[in-house]
Amino acid sequence: MAVLLTGPIDNSPVNGVRPTQTVSIKIENENSLTTAIVLIEGYVLSATRSLYVSEQISLLPNAVVTRNYYANLDSFEYIITVTGSTPEDILLSFWGKNSAGTLVTAHRLVNSEWTGSDDTAGVTGVTGTTGETGTTGATGTTGATGTTGATGTTGATGTTGATGTTGATGTTGATGTTGATGTTGATGTTGATGDTGPSGGPEGPTGASGVTGATGATGATGATGVAGNTGATGATGATGSTGATGTVQPNPFDVYVLQGAVGGNGTQASPFGTIQQGVTAVSPTGTVHILGGTYPTTANITINKAGITLKGYPSTVILLQAAVIPFTIIGSGVTVDGLTITSDNPYAVEFIQLGGTNHTVKNNTIFGPPQAGPSSGWVVNRGLVTQTGNMTGLIVRNNIFYSLRQPAYFNPNTTGEIISNVVYNTRGFVNDQAVMVFSGNSWGSPVNAVDIALLVGTITGPPFDPISDLSANNSSATIQDSR
Repeated sequence: MAVLLTGPIDNSPVNGVRPTQTVSIKIENENSLTTAIVLIEGYVLSATRSLYVSEQISLLPNAVVTRNYYANLDSFEYIITVTGSTPEDILLSFWGKNSAGTLVTAHRLVNSEWTGSDDTAGVTGVTGTTGETGTTGATGTTGATGTTGATGTTGATGTTGATGTTGATGTTGATGTTGATGTTGATGTTGATGDTGPSGGPEGPTGASGVTGATGATGATGATGVAGNTGATGATGATGSTGATGTVQPNPFDVYVLQGAVGGNGTQASPFGTIQQGVTAVSPTGTVHILGGTYPTTANITINKAGITLKGYPSTVILLQAAVIPFTIIGSGVTVDGLTITSDNPYAVEFIQLGGTNHTVKNNTIFGPPQAGPSSGWVVNRGLVTQTGNMTGLIVRNNIFYSLRQPAYFNPNTTGEIISNVVYNTRGFVNDQAVMVFSGNSWGSPVNAVDIALLVGTITGPPFDPISDLSANNSSATIQDSR
């Protein structure tokens, strides 16, 4: 097992904006045979250290995954626990990103920069006390040393023969005298140079050059014709007046909203001040961009335009301040993407009610205020509720739900898929005669009362049975089967 830590990361605001808005964690399993179990935990470091991200991933051999998490916080820390594979086979990188999705260099950790234990097998228990040292036994007597044998006598060295005398060196003979050098003979006189013999026959005289012919006379140049008079230049007409400058018209397929803006027309440069204005103005299949900020909500917003998207940003927070359902979504093909939704009190309503066909709820964080006591007595606040007999093709993917009575309640005849969500500190998903496919969901801490509840009247067989497969496909989920 390996436990790797980023250590505390400071993300204090600079000019009112925190450098990092989201973090991206990339994990690679280099082992070609063994599946690794990777637990990702994120902590808010405020007055206390609080868990806000907990996701467990089964990482297949040679697989690579990327996870993105909300990080618009003053300080945070992430811990990665790896089991089921050799720690050296798991590589990680950690990136901070700003609101535009650009990497924040200061909040970047490559694999070698994570801290912590690389290879542990769980916590080591307390070392027991050392027993008393026994007494040392008596040392036995040393046996007697045997006598050393006598050394034999050394034989006599023979006498060295006498060295003969060196003969006397003979005397060196006298060097003879060098003979005298003879005188150099006189140089003879140089003989006279002979006459140069005659060349071949005499060179003939050069012939006379021919006379150059006379140059012909140049013809006379004709007279230049008289130039005509230049006509008078006409007067310049008066310059017309400049037309009025056109205005940039709002695009009904990209509408922008910023909490508190006044007098806007829905463009990015001049956004509307409320989400309701954006929903009213957007055309079917268009997008309402809900820019960063906190949006106090006291009235219901009903959405019934085909194919539109409510797009939140990392610092977009919907804050419910009354006992009303913030969003009622009907019609077809509506997407809610990237919002953080919560409330100032635990109201007995759902945050999103869904009816119609083919809606998608993805990448959102939905949570309620903490409630005291056992969860069985909590106010019934829920993340999502479907309308009875009026919701098909629902997709709920990559959301985080916590501190709620239920993350979602699926009423009779609802159909859809619940994929890769993280849920903790709730009473779990409730399936009331709906047909929902649950896959890849995981459970954080504090644990849920149950993870998935199947109520009376829910069908038997796929996609719920065998129950053991349903649990295994959802991170060992706790299933309450009341069918």
